[in-house]
Amino acid sequence: MTVTYDQLKALTEAVEGLRAKLDERITVIEEWQKSQSKSAPLVSQDGVVPPEGKQAVDTINAEIAAKIAEYKELLAEQKEARLAEQRPSYYTGEYIGETQKQKAATTKAFIKYCRYKGDIVRLLPEERALIDPAYMDKSIMPEELKVMVSAVAEQGGFFAGTDFSSRFIEKLFLVSPMRALCDVATIGGEKLVLPSEGSADTTITWSDEQSSFSEGTNPNLGLIQVYARELKGMQKISNQNLEDSVWDIEGYVLRRLTRQFAKKEGEAFLTGDGVNRPEGVLTNTATNSFTSLEAGKITPDDIINVMHKGKSGYRATSTWLMANQTIGVLRLFKDSQNNPLWQMFGDNFKETLFGRPIVEMPDMVEPQAGTVTYTTGQAPILFGDFMQGYQIVDRVGLAFQVLKELFAIENQTAFLARMRVGGKVVLPEALTKLVIQ
Repeated sequence: MTVTYDQLKALTEAVEGLRAKLDERITVIEEWQKSQSKSAPLVSQDGVVPPEGKQAVDTINAEIAAKIAEYKELLAEQKEARLAEQRPSYYTGEYIGETQKQKAATTKAFIKYCRYKGDIVRLLPEERALIDPAYMDKSIMPEELKVMVSAVAEQGGFFAGTDFSSRFIEKLFLVSPMRALCDVATIGGEKLVLPSEGSADTTITWSDEQSSFSEGTNPNLGLIQVYARELKGMQKISNQNLEDSVWDIEGYVLRRLTRQFAKKEGEAFLTGDGVNRPEGVLTNTATNSFTSLEAGKITPDDIINVMHKGKSGYRATSTWLMANQTIGVLRLFKDSQNNPLWQMFGDNFKETLFGRPIVEMPDMVEPQAGTVTYTTGQAPILFGDFMQGYQIVDRVGLAFQVLKELFAIENQTAFLARMRVGGKVVLPEALTKLVIQ
């Protein structure tokens, strides 16, 4: 339906006429109120319409409301008609109009496409031509419709630009923070030498009043040598990538290498074999060791035994080390009433176990997938004073070098990174590990 200006004008004039008629009726009612010498407020002063004139006033108000509703409906139709004029025509493969039959064919083709889970090649050619822009006959389509259907520039379609965000998604990178727990020394040579006590100590004896001195055994001393090992890496990037990237790819490469160096050294401080790399705490055979009471599992009794396996003098400064899922295993310990043994005390939750802090070490072993069991021989928990028990040495800090000429013939730039770092257990008696039987 096409809404004309004359229709809207006629409705407006009708509403104005009814309002004038209502005003006349109110004036008559108020004149009558005055002639009756009543003290009630007039209708125009928010007074109540007397019963004698109420029916006539309600009739006029109803007529005004009906005309206003009709006016609003015409405005809505006019707006919809204007929007319809701006929409592209509906295309069904043969551009001959918008019949209900054509709409149904397109709808059926699309439903079939959905049922085949997006496998459009399973549609018949005539069905595919209804919904696949690549198969539509665009020669019979008007230009404005062709633009809306085809996204291929060569076929007269439109180009949709993309926005590139400055935000870069980086994964969480977990590093075993051994440096924060151990003694770290910077050296100027290839190794750090630490004098240490040996296994034999001096001896003394009890004697009576006139006994002479007896010569005791001499204590043996030793030298612990902590060598600085070399850790290095190289990353090559094409020059075109460096030139065309919209974000700082060079800074990202250097940052990524830094993270890898931190992870690699943290892993070596725990599990290194000492050959061209630091010696790890877990691989040192001289540290205290307690074997779990149950095969493949950790029990609450194991935790107590690990705490008391070493000398008590180290306990007050010791720290628990374990992986994330192992911490979860300990949290699941329950008493005979099914209450958790590990509970939070006070208002602030602190990661402590029997008063000693817990530090998560992602490079330590986790329980087998989906279970709380471990493989025989694994050591999932460490406890000890690592500041006294483990020594880290730094000879050369992490250094970068950019090589632009060496790989120029390959049109690439290389980023070199290297550091010299070492680590070793220097006081085994200060450290204890739980070994799974």
